[in-house]
Amino acid sequence: MSSLWNSSGARKRRGLPVALGGLIVAALGIALGCTEGGQVASSDESLLVSAGGERLLGTRLPSGVRAFRGIPFAAPPVGALRWKSPQPHRARKGVQDAEEFGAACPQDQGNADWYRDVAAGLGADRRVIPPLTKVSEDCLYLNVWTPTTAGDTPRAVMVWIHGGSNVNGYAHEPNYRGGALASARDLVVVSINYRLGPLGFMAHPALEQEDPQRVSGYYGLADQVAALRWVQDNIAAFGGDPTQVTVFGESAGGGNISALMRMPSALGLFHRAIIQSGALAPYDRIDYSEALKVGEQFFESLRAPNVEAMRALPWEQMVQKRAAELKSYYFGPIADGVNLVADAEVAGIPLMVGANHDEWLMYLPEDVESSWHDALQQHAPRAQRKVAQLLEQRYDSVEMRANRLISAAEFWCPAREVANRMESLGVTPYVYLFTRVRPGGDALLAYHGAEIPYVFDTADSWLPGDSVDDRLTMAMQSYWANFATRGDPNGPALARWPPYASDTQNILQLGGDIELSSGEWTELCDLIESSQ
Repeated sequence: MSSLWNSSGARKRRGLPVALGGLIVAALGIALGCTEGGQVASSDESLLVSAGGERLLGTRLPSGVRAFRGIPFAAPPVGALRWKSPQPHRARKGVQDAEEFGAACPQDQGNADWYRDVAAGLGADRRVIPPLTKVSEDCLYLNVWTPTTAGDTPRAVMVWIHGGSNVNGYAHEPNYRGGALASARDLVVVSINYRLGPLGFMAHPALEQEDPQRVSGYYGLADQVAALRWVQDNIAAFGGDPTQVTVFGESAGGGNISALMRMPSALGLFHRAIIQSGALAPYDRIDYSEALKVGEQFFESLRAPNVEAMRALPWEQMVQKRAAELKSYYFGPIADGVNLVADAEVAGIPLMVGANHDEWLMYLPEDVESSWHDALQQHAPRAQRKVAQLLEQRYDSVEMRANRLISAAEFWCPAREVANRMESLGVTPYVYLFTRVRPGGDALLAYHGAEIPYVFDTADSWLPGDSVDDRLTMAMQSYWANFATRGDPNGPALARWPPYASDTQNILQLGGDIELSSGEWTELCDLIESSQ
């Protein structure tokens, strides 16, 4: 999800809450009909890999790609390790089965509920989405898909960081499985879990006092750093090149990447970044003092007077309490001045960033008229008349005006601002706008997360598609893979994607046609930013 989102879909910007919407989670992913399969062949020596001090036995997919699932990259963060920085995993003896995915980190059914809304919006039965069942606090696992064997020329590595408002989501959602991407583009693909919600992003004075750095609330981001360190140390065993690591993620995953780019501990652990519908502008951060107050109030409401009582609470109780009382609070990156340096970016990291055309349409409330006026006041307080006139000229319905305004303010404009910031640091960014509407998808249009099945080539069986979607999938995979390999998305048989610059503002439109587009994004964001 994008920027300072909360679990109900709202985002805090410059310390102020914005319009509420439905639960924003990671993009399309847990439906039935999107599985990888694979068989362990004991006679295939390439399925046995030594990594992390262990011997891991993977499985081979029908495409030939090797899949290694449920690999621990840190010790289980349970008991005394709850709200601690990730600790080293103790290597197990003997051959370890790496055929099954690990558990999702503690969360409720918000993920499944969101996908059911998407399925219904595309004309499918809500029952095609099963509930999430495998959930545990012991969840620090990652997955690797590789078409190569050790000894081959090392391949570029793409590490996926899932979205879900930092309260939902998991690394092995079916749309995040990397077999098709690894096979088609000769890449090593990794997906990672990280702690969520109160267990991953909760600050508290008592936790601060026991922390060596005297800060708290950074645990989910620290998990991501630990996973990236594991990749640096071990990915060569899977045929990957540790000097060619690209992080890519959507929604909250993209927001977390924005944070990783400001974290000294992440320096050198990745070399390129792709942020999909989740850019954090430099001012989009949670104030540390605010986070401490929220943490105190949260545990007071749970009647947990000290750290021991907090660690004794069942995770289910904390998840339920968050859903009931903290829907308006975004558990996200906290600017603590130690782990996350608010106004710094990792210099020299090539960046691809973008958003979808209709991010907010599916989250508009029934009272669209009120939402439209609230959005004008919230996002363009000093340019309400100009913004209203611009959008009224272009759209007949209030619904579309509200959709465009909030989508711009929450997704498009932060992406552009990050691109401008990176350009000022000497980085050449590439910026896209995803516009494809699937056949029969008029109720959702180019919705939040719609681009992900194209990147991974993992469209669910209930997602409508045609030859246009097939061609767009091939093009987007090529752009993403080229960028991960060379820092430049361009390649043979692809529409030219020029670098973004603040004066030209080149934006590649990814839709039924792939072509340069700026216009609406540029003009609307100029008005919004001038009004802040």
